[in-house]
Amino acid sequence: MATATTGIPELDDALGGVLWGDNVVLEAEDPAAHEPFYAAAAESADRYDSAVYVAVESEPDEVRSRFPALDVLDARAQSPLARPGALVQALRRAATPSTRDLVLFDPLETMTARWGAEIGARFFTRACPLLLQLGAIAYWSVRPASLPQRLRREIESVTQCVVVLADGRLRVAKAEGRRPGVEGGVFRYGVEDGRPVLAAAPAAARLGTALQAIRKARRLSQGDLARLAGVSASAISQAERGRRGLSLETLVELSAKLGITIDELLRGDLAPGYRLGRRDRPPGREEGRPWPLLDDPRAGLRAYTARLAPGEAGAPRFPHKGVELVAVGSGLVQVELPTGRPVLRGGEALLAEASGVTGWRNLGESEAVLFWVLRDEART
Repeated sequence: MATATTGIPELDDALGGVLWGDNVVLEAEDPAAHEPFYAAAAESADRYDSAVYVAVESEPDEVRSRFPALDVLDARAQSPLARPGALVQALRRAATPSTRDLVLFDPLETMTARWGAEIGARFFTRACPLLLQLGAIAYWSVRPASLPQRLRREIESVTQCVVVLADGRLRVAKAEGRRPGVEGGVFRYGVEDGRPVLAAAPAAARLGTALQAIRKARRLSQGDLARLAGVSASAISQAERGRRGLSLETLVELSAKLGITIDELLRGDLAPGYRLGRRDRPPGREEGRPWPLLDDPRAGLRAYTARLAPGEAGAPRFPHKGVELVAVGSGLVQVELPTGRPVLRGGEALLAEASGVTGWRNLGESEAVLFWVLRDEART
C-alpha cells in the first residue's frame, strides 16, 4: 500500500509523512495561504482509493478547475448536505475503514459563517475523530482570528497535526505520533509554480517564531514579554522578526518568569507531557509480527501492536530482557511462554516477569488485536 504524503518532500521529512487518520489543520491569517498546501496534497490523489473536496461555500465547478483529480461533496446552502449532521453522514459514506481516502475542506470560517462559531466547532470536533477512526487523511484550514480562543483551543485539542503559517515561516505546532523534536520545528517557505518550497530556518528565525507563539498563547504584548525578560520591547520585536537573537541569560530569565523550561520556550508552546503512538500500519509488514507504536529505549517503556487474522500465529521480532506485558484489545489470543500457553480474551492482559513471550496465536473467528509492552532493564 502506498505511503501517504503531504506532496511536499521537505514537510514529509519533517513529519515522517502523514499517518493514516491524520487531520492536518493549517492556521493562517492570510485566507489564501493554505491553497498551495492543498494543491500539493491533491497532486497525490492517485495514492488514494478516493479523494474528495468538501465545498461549503466554493462553487463545485471552480473546485474542479483547481483540483481536477478530486470529487466534490456539495455542502453549499440549499444542498442536501447543507446541515452539519447530513455532511457528517456523507463523510462516513465517502471514507471507509477498508479504503484509503483523502478529504480537503473549505476553510472552517465558511462553516462558522454558515452555522455559527459554536456549531462549526462542534462539527469539526465530531468530523475530525470520525475521519481518524476511518483512517482518512483530512486537510482543514482556519483563520485563528475568526474563532474565539476557547473554540480554537478545542479544535486544536482533537486534531492530530497543526501547522502555523505566518510571515513566510511554517511552524509545526502539533504532530501526534511523531518522534521527539518534530513539534516546534520551524521552516522558511515560499511558493514556486503554485507549490510550497520549504527550507530549514536559521536559529534566529526559529527563536522568533517560538517567542511569538508563546506570547500569543499567554495573551502577552511584546512589552509584557520584554518586562519579563528584562530587555526592551524593541529587542523582543527584532527577535520575533528573526533579526536578532537573545542571550542565554535572557532566555533563562524569561523561561523562569513564564514557569516553563528553555526547551518549552524554544518550542513555542508547553510540552503536552505525553507521547502518542499512532497505529498506522506500515506497508509491507509481516503478518502477525508486531510493529512499533512507541519505541524509545530512553523512556524505559516501549509499546508494539500486532493484528492477527483468524488462526494466524506470530512472534516478537526480538527477544527481550525485562518485564513484558501482552494486552488483548479484541479477539481471543493464546500467548506462548516457555512455562505455559494461557488464552486471553479482549480486554485482558498478561504480565510476564520471569519468562519472555515467544509467540501468540489467534484462536478466535475474527481479527485479533494485541499490544506487546516492554519495560527495559535499567542501565548502569
